[in-house]
Amino acid sequence: MLQVKMMLKKNESSVKTITLGCRFNFYESEMAKAAVQKMGVDGDVVFINTCSVTHEAERQSKQAVRRAIRENASAKIIVSGCAVKTSFDYFSNLDGVFKVMTNDEKDSLNNVGIVKDHNQFFENRARAFIQIQNGCDHFCSYCIVPIARGKSRSLPLERILDTVELFDKSGFKELVLSGIDITSYGKDLADKIELADVIKAILESYPSQKRIRISSLDPHSISPALFELFADENRIMPHFHLSAQSGDNSVLTAMRRRHNRESVIKFCSKLRAKRSDVVFGCDFIAGFPTETDEMFLNTVKLIDDAGISMLHVFPFSPRSGTLAAQMIQLPKDVVLNRAKILREKAQQAKLKLFHNMQGKIVSGIIEKCENGISYGKTDSFISFSIKKPLSTNEIASNMLITGYTENELVLWSDVP
Repeated sequence: MLQVKMMLKKNESSVKTITLGCRFNFYESEMAKAAVQKMGVDGDVVFINTCSVTHEAERQSKQAVRRAIRENASAKIIVSGCAVKTSFDYFSNLDGVFKVMTNDEKDSLNNVGIVKDHNQFFENRARAFIQIQNGCDHFCSYCIVPIARGKSRSLPLERILDTVELFDKSGFKELVLSGIDITSYGKDLADKIELADVIKAILESYPSQKRIRISSLDPHSISPALFELFADENRIMPHFHLSAQSGDNSVLTAMRRRHNRESVIKFCSKLRAKRSDVVFGCDFIAGFPTETDEMFLNTVKLIDDAGISMLHVFPFSPRSGTLAAQMIQLPKDVVLNRAKILREKAQQAKLKLFHNMQGKIVSGIIEKCENGISYGKTDSFISFSIKKPLSTNEIASNMLITGYTENELVLWSDVP
């Protein structure tokens, strides 16, 4: 949940970021850090990007801000992110906070962050994140994001391509297209284009970019054109993460989701038939208020029925301001136990995938090297290690999987 990064330059002030919540927040923090540095704010700065997706996330955000104030007495504390929307007065009245920045202000700050020396803010990173969309229009019954981030907003294609060019020139070999509701891209633009058009434009304009990843997908909004790209374009990496949330249709209706379990199974089955190396991930919420034992079992079954291997499991937590918070809640111990069962099932699914991959030859990108051992992600976004010193951002190929641990593929060796 909590990530802390610091950038220091000789004879300059530092910009430290504290990021809570989703990977999208991490991208925004990097851009904000770049912008703050570019703007030349006097003195040391701590930029805190908060989260409010659940009450626990907001509690952690408040705790992180208070801790940052205690531990960075001489620094300017800037607080931004979704918890600012839901607890603006709290942060505004907190002694030690230099500035409270709304998400709209953060969007403007991120625009400043698109600078020519972009690579210095992503140094030693194997992949670059490109924000193409923000906000959401759907108002799922459990979710505060549309209130915290506002309506869906798409970046113009020209802006996206300009950013791709900067990363391309900086030598990044893997790009991640990110957004809050990325499959809604283009619906607010005068030119009615969609996510598939963005990907096609990137691939056509920058043929040197061989590795494109897509952030979390809404199963309801995967268009035929987008599916064909996923199926036929090998420069799109074979890993797709679906915002499924449940495997029971009644629960999905209560959640105000727009897909059903059958559509998830159909998507995974059709794409797997086209790309045998594809790996699927999913988000699941355990213990939604209307969920019975039988409904929960349907979610557990979906893991096998759709062939899902990489899960993010969240115990349901009521969020004030949402419809689900007004429903009759399940006992906390039931919610936590269901999350535990799902996580155990997730581990089983992951180890089954690892076992089935033994003996296969794969490629991947190196993220770091320590003590002669290199670590990275395969094309299908599985963690691995190889006993060979390799450079960050290097593409490792022609390697044989010979073993695994609970969390990664290991004991790789070059194929003779």
